[in-house]
Amino acid sequence: MFLPFIFSACSLKTLALRGTASLLDKGADALYEESDPKFAQETMGSQLKLIEALLRNDPDNRKLLVLAAEGFGAYAFLFLQDEQPEYRAKNFYLRGRDYALRALARKPAFQKLADLDAESLERALKSAEKRDAPALFWTAFNWSSWINLSRNSTDAVAQLPKTVLIMKKVSQLQPGYHFAGAELFFGSYYASRPAILGGDIKKAKAHFAQAHGLTGGLFLMAYVLEARYYAVAAQDQTLYKELLEKVRLGQAGALPKARLSDEVAKIKAAQLLSKTDEYF
Repeated sequence: MFLPFIFSACSLKTLALRGTASLLDKGADALYEESDPKFAQETMGSQLKLIEALLRNDPDNRKLLVLAAEGFGAYAFLFLQDEQPEYRAKNFYLRGRDYALRALARKPAFQKLADLDAESLERALKSAEKRDAPALFWTAFNWSSWINLSRNSTDAVAQLPKTVLIMKKVSQLQPGYHFAGAELFFGSYYASRPAILGGDIKKAKAHFAQAHGLTGGLFLMAYVLEARYYAVAAQDQTLYKELLEKVRLGQAGALPKARLSDEVAKIKAAQLLSKTDEYF
């Protein structure tokens, strides 16, 4: 006679957790529309701990896993990336990657994705669908960002080709996802690598142009990345300053869900302008 009660209690708990996940999803949008980076940083940390607490009770909740992956990646990029020492940012990127991998692992073909060799990974990615794009994006974003901060480790750098394969799939499935994030990835990737290792300044320029096209030229962080990677690689100081001044004087929040990113972009642009002599 107690079984129906137990079943109902479990069902209610699951429904409550799923409902909270939906609220957090909407709450993330509100956070990204925040105009005060310091306030957003304080709020975001609490929100991430709440997501982790919910995941302890519902560890296979795909929506929560992707939210955690996005949250840790965004927090590290917006607030920790430029800190010294870099261990906090590296830790957050790894946590974000692992949450994204857990979301992907719900599909049999994607289980133990990080352990696959390049050929097996490419084969597994053939089964990817559009709904997989967010988890794939945050896997590659967090993973590659961790690698970028671990450039002194040959083991870490050796993993970069896997992130390229994953991000190529994101570009095919949903090229405009997260403000054309895949295009910005490849713009930065091709600009930052020497030609002997696959770097290509023309490809970099084309990817940044594609990103601007997909966002209507309104995503300010895209210009920060273009200045830092493309303009520096091309040793075009005039373009470097033009891009960063465009950010400094641009309208934050022209894309409402990019307001927080735009405000942080303005801070990063000012920092990069002060370092002009270091890059040229």
